[in-house]
Amino acid sequence: MAARNSSRLAPGTQRTCWTRRDALSALLALPALGLAGCGRGSDGMGAMMRSSASTPPLASPPPPVAAPTLPVLPLDDGLLDTNGVRNFQLAVRSGTTGWFSGVATPTLGYNGALLGPALRLRKGEPTQITVNNTLAEPTTVHWHGLRVPADMDGGPHQLIAPGASWLAAFTVANDASTCWLHPHPHGNTGRQVALGLAGLLPVEDPARPATGVPANWGVDDMALVLQDKRFTAAGQIDYALTDTDRQLGYLGDRLLVNGVFGPQWTAPRQWVRLRLLNGCNARALTLRLGNGVPFAQIANEGGWLAQPVTMSSITLHPAQRAEVMIDLAAAAFDSEVALLASSPAGGVMGASATPEVTALRLRAALPATTTAVRALPAALPAPTPVVAPAGARTRGISLDGGMMRAPFTLNGQLFDMARIDFTAPAGAVEVWRFTNHTMMTHPMHVHGVRMSLLATGGSGPTAAEQGLRDTVAVGSMQTVSMAVALPASAQPSPLMLHCHNLEHEDAGMMMQFNVA
Repeated sequence: MAARNSSRLAPGTQRTCWTRRDALSALLALPALGLAGCGRGSDGMGAMMRSSASTPPLASPPPPVAAPTLPVLPLDDGLLDTNGVRNFQLAVRSGTTGWFSGVATPTLGYNGALLGPALRLRKGEPTQITVNNTLAEPTTVHWHGLRVPADMDGGPHQLIAPGASWLAAFTVANDASTCWLHPHPHGNTGRQVALGLAGLLPVEDPARPATGVPANWGVDDMALVLQDKRFTAAGQIDYALTDTDRQLGYLGDRLLVNGVFGPQWTAPRQWVRLRLLNGCNARALTLRLGNGVPFAQIANEGGWLAQPVTMSSITLHPAQRAEVMIDLAAAAFDSEVALLASSPAGGVMGASATPEVTALRLRAALPATTTAVRALPAALPAPTPVVAPAGARTRGISLDGGMMRAPFTLNGQLFDMARIDFTAPAGAVEVWRFTNHTMMTHPMHVHGVRMSLLATGGSGPTAAEQGLRDTVAVGSMQTVSMAVALPASAQPSPLMLHCHNLEHEDAGMMMQFNVA
């Protein structure tokens, strides 16, 4: 995504904000802390961390004067060759982004200076993605949520050297869903994501299209990449990790949507669809609409739900996605509704929810399109969930560590690139039980498998938790059971299982397994 100038202020404008060290220290000590307003009143635009503690202010870069227009992630359909293979080109680049007046902030992006495109994939179609690493450092590109051969997964074993290229070739196996792409070099994933590397992978299934769902990309079908970042007083992305960051993960003090602060989307007055990605390194987000406006969830990260589920709020942990529909048909012309974001209670045991900020303003000011959806669909072509057979093998995964600044571990061990932690049989369906012995919630992600939620504690999945998942939150002192369908054939490279708090992952809260 190209650098944007719409968010700049006049030179010399300043705003005092909490220091990074004070704010993050307060998160450990106080029950109430969160994203709060910076320079735009109580609506929280600009999103600064605040606690009830009295901490000395420090000059910080100001937010933009006016809410910028919501950028649309470029939709890339690739090129279909004469052999029926769809080809994409992806360049990993460094660049600069103009968030603050007179400041060029170094960032990373795919095919641009920040974030990246949405590569539209089609189930059953042979696909090739050529990745060119133009950075001065190694990287990988992981297709998060895609079920591809392990050597095409883009995990830490598929490292791309500076100046080198990598060809990922696979046939799309996923059902219709919204997956995403991000770097995965061991020990450096958090930094590269914080600097801007993230894109989307919307998957379509031509054989099972959903009717009654908005599908005009950037018009009534809008993807939102939500991320938090923090900045130095000089307007640079601050990824100098403290001991607190290593324990809690990187928690930014400003919330961005599609790479900008507090944007506005001028939307048609009809049902619209939002594809939501929590692209934060470590922060969970609870999202709701202002004035109690309801919405309907139609999909989670693995694909469609069986029926829409009406709700007033939704919580997404890092790497999780959801798709929702919002009815703007009856909204008064030029009226606004805010998408509000906060951090939920319980991310750290005993912590309460943080104050809300405005992530996005939806302005109902365009006429309905000629293809406008008039009502929620009664049913959706949901994928078949994974069901564990009687007598299925149960595999225990223990989430440990974190006390006295010790690193977090899986089954008591830190990740070792040279060690295979277990081997699972190809084609098997197993029950994996994640038991969290730590004081924090951990979003657990498994590469290359199909999995469905069986139980959280003693409770089965809600309607919105059913279907296929690839990232599941395991709360403090909680056990979560998943039915896991392993790849049908032996894999040529290890697959990863890890916490998607990226600082935990980078520090070794990851394991790898073979499928044989």
